[in-house]
Amino acid sequence: MTSMKTDASPDPPELHRPYVDDVRLHCPSDGCSGEMVREPYVMDCWFDSGCASFAQWHYPFENESDFTGSFPVDYICEAVDQTRGWFYSLLAVSTAVFNSTCYHRCLSLGHILDKDGKKMSKSKGNGVDPWDHFNKEGSDSIRWYMTTQSAPWSPTNFDPNGVRESYAKMFLTLWNVYRFHADYAAMDGFDANSEEGYVAVSERSPLDRWVLSKVTSMADSYHRHFEDWDFHKAGRELEEFVVNDLSNWYVRRSRRRLWEEADSNDKRGCQHTLHEVLLLVCQLMAPVSPFMPDVIHRALSGSSVHLADWPIGSSLVERSLPPRDYGLEQQMALVRNLAEAGRRIRVDEGRRQRLPCRNGWIIGGPGLGDFHDILAEELNVENLMTEEDLDRFQRIVLEPNRKVLGAKCRSDLPAVLAKLDTADADSLLLEIEAGIAALAGYQITMDDIEVRRTERDGYSAATLADEDFGDVSLVLDMSVDDELLSRGLARDVIRRIQSKRKELDLAVEDSISLSVWIEGAELADEDWGHVQSETRAGSAALNEGAQPSEADSFEVDGIAVTFRVGE
Repeated sequence: MTSMKTDASPDPPELHRPYVDDVRLHCPSDGCSGEMVREPYVMDCWFDSGCASFAQWHYPFENESDFTGSFPVDYICEAVDQTRGWFYSLLAVSTAVFNSTCYHRCLSLGHILDKDGKKMSKSKGNGVDPWDHFNKEGSDSIRWYMTTQSAPWSPTNFDPNGVRESYAKMFLTLWNVYRFHADYAAMDGFDANSEEGYVAVSERSPLDRWVLSKVTSMADSYHRHFEDWDFHKAGRELEEFVVNDLSNWYVRRSRRRLWEEADSNDKRGCQHTLHEVLLLVCQLMAPVSPFMPDVIHRALSGSSVHLADWPIGSSLVERSLPPRDYGLEQQMALVRNLAEAGRRIRVDEGRRQRLPCRNGWIIGGPGLGDFHDILAEELNVENLMTEEDLDRFQRIVLEPNRKVLGAKCRSDLPAVLAKLDTADADSLLLEIEAGIAALAGYQITMDDIEVRRTERDGYSAATLADEDFGDVSLVLDMSVDDELLSRGLARDVIRRIQSKRKELDLAVEDSISLSVWIEGAELADEDWGHVQSETRAGSAALNEGAQPSEADSFEVDGIAVTFRVGE
């Protein structure tokens, strides 16, 4: 450029305005004696990008069919900083040339920030190396985290702890469910493709039919969220299903069904259900996290998940979801809420979860016969019954309205309060309602008292306001005897031994030798037998011989327990 500069042009310190405007260049064309200067008015540099919808096909000069077959495109996607750049230039050029938009939908992605919502920067040292997480939690976890953390159009605060949580919560849970199914399927020789051993959905247990209905409900909602581009909502619903519905509820409630040695329709129905649900979960997850779902899908079906049809179906693909039973879903939702209410009652009363209650009652709501045994086990109640009237378990308490009574009785208030405290609440309330009640010479009206209900001694209750079934109450008998203490202690011992089995990395079918020493309580023979059965103890001894120093120990409600597990 220096050789082209005219003699009168200065040497600019830099090639930007205003210095470049003083530069004159000789015209390089033959026979041209003119001078070249900077063009003050130029086309926006985004104009070329704005022509992409047709320029990519070299249209209108050729490839008309390719252009017309893909114009307008379904959607475009870029970060929010392209709003006035590519998004706008595409729209402006297309409207000017074709009087039409060149895209149907536009997804403007939010920026990725650090965990505190600040822009990542090398100088600040708040950048994240994605390979650190690829090598630890895997790309599946990062993809899932990025999808579910926030809406795609919102900024995403990238927290490394969130990736680790996503890995542990979603992917380890899914893998553990798969291993649970695969281990028992291998032990039992389960063949999902065997027509002879297949159990029709209609013949499966209510628990099986519930989880199949629930996965269908979730899949339909997942699909709708994808259509609406609410990918974050779709992922969160699927994660909720895998963690809480499938793992924490269905699998936990089904473990004992698969422990049975003998073959049965119930056992095979459970295996088929787990197999079918896992396949569906993998198919739904695959567009977001393609790797682990593919490994599981191949192991279960022999083919890649990426070759499977979308289970929701379309005009080209047949729907392949299980039947939905909304009524069954409603009932199970109530059962789970009642189970949670029972846990809260125990916490409030200071009663540990594994100590059973003799009796429990459900007041109101629908019949829960299909799930009676499940709810009784979740509540840890020996006898679960229904009752018509909550009043049986409650008593009336009359509290003084001190402001009103103080104005009425003045110096005699202590005497009135003393009478109220010793009066029979039911009888006094009837007299007040009849207008004939008096305490210490003063007439008592409804304005003088506050009426409330509380549980009778030995009972504790909670009432749920269910949107489908109205008010439903749960009452638990909080009394304790030696028989209940023994059964509760057995459950605590079982939990500790099962944890030890896991620590020793024992297989499900492995038997153990077991020794247990208990101080401060007695374990009934029936409960000791239950401990041996649940822990697969081939040989067992209770309070025999000296306690070895390497044994494990724990304490519950002042009862000292020592145990040793041998392979």
